[in-house]
Amino acid sequence: MAFQDSALRKAFPNGLQGEIGRGASGTGVVAVQYGLGRLGYLHDLCDGKFGGNTENAVKAFQTAVSIPATGKVTAILLTLLDIAVARLDLRTPAMKAIDPLAYLSDFRRLAMPEIRIVGTREIYNWASPEIQVAYGSWVGYYWEVIKQNHVEADCKGMALFLMDQFRKQIQQDRFITLPHPVLRGAPERNWIVATRDKTRGFFSRSDSGTPANRSGYEAVKAVEKLEPQQSMLYGVAVHYPEVSAHQVARACTRVWDWNPAFHNGGDTSKPEVPVNQLQPGHLIFIDHTGNGSFDHTVNVIKVERDSANRTRKLVMAVGSFDDVRDNSSDTEPTLLSLINTYAEEVTVELDTNGRISNSLVSWSSEPDYIVKTRYSARTTLMEQKAGGKLFIGIRINFKPSIP
Repeated sequence: MAFQDSALRKAFPNGLQGEIGRGASGTGVVAVQYGLGRLGYLHDLCDGKFGGNTENAVKAFQTAVSIPATGKVTAILLTLLDIAVARLDLRTPAMKAIDPLAYLSDFRRLAMPEIRIVGTREIYNWASPEIQVAYGSWVGYYWEVIKQNHVEADCKGMALFLMDQFRKQIQQDRFITLPHPVLRGAPERNWIVATRDKTRGFFSRSDSGTPANRSGYEAVKAVEKLEPQQSMLYGVAVHYPEVSAHQVARACTRVWDWNPAFHNGGDTSKPEVPVNQLQPGHLIFIDHTGNGSFDHTVNVIKVERDSANRTRKLVMAVGSFDDVRDNSSDTEPTLLSLINTYAEEVTVELDTNGRISNSLVSWSSEPDYIVKTRYSARTTLMEQKAGGKLFIGIRINFKPSIP
């Protein structure tokens, strides 16, 4: 009987005779890795090489389906793998919705806590301290919604999306109308929202005619040869047109400006921003080249402090894109068909001296069996190139403080 899963069916058109084990390679291994990855057993790239991680994933699956954990792939294992994969529905709730943006804006259905404002003033704006406190609390809850639905965006898109969704909910909950955080009275535009079923021009496949020769796409290409439905849109991609990261930076008041004394001289254990000043809702802007144009935005989601009020853990949200034309992340994308957006959560732990003791990607919108994660403390709390600058921003301001 033919396999239900197209990747297994293409890799094993005549079934499997014998066994596949450690040291093997080829399309059959890719198909097995792809199945194990989707089921959550493999956390390594589908590279077609049967190594220790693949062997352990096979054993874990064998244990789960109550067959001997030999670590070897047999015809029986392939049949059970096919049955398990056929039951999967990897679509997020927002992907299943008729209108993904409407679903992501249905705050009661999403069980978002009601926004409360502790204050008595009649008019609020982004600079109001009460709004900043409310946003800092809200962003942690809504970031979980983004993770559950695999919302993907570039860096400024993620920052704008969080602020725009906050605007919607606070208007519903408190009847407070906040202006667009960047446009300063100019007409607002509609979000471009895409899924794998409606790509809306977003980059979808590396074999769809775009020059996707980016290093790190090897597993993507290997899977695409076996799976015609494979798409680089793993959730809901959002894009706000004609707004750059620098525009977002210009619209923010600086709560800490670049100080050359924070330059770490290449010591990647030393953040280049004052971590003890960071608060949930803060934005970190990075000018990688020092030319005055801020090209990267990092959202501070959670901050944990010790009894001495020192920051010991940071959770940050990063949106980004692969520009497959030139493999450069410091250019503004112009054609959606040439970029792949994604999002990652970076968790950084710090010691009592404010130095980085651990950094990891604690969530990614893209599967870890398809692509490697990209971000770290190095790309969120410090610049990457000589001459680069950073600042911490908050309080959207309609008289930009940046020249």
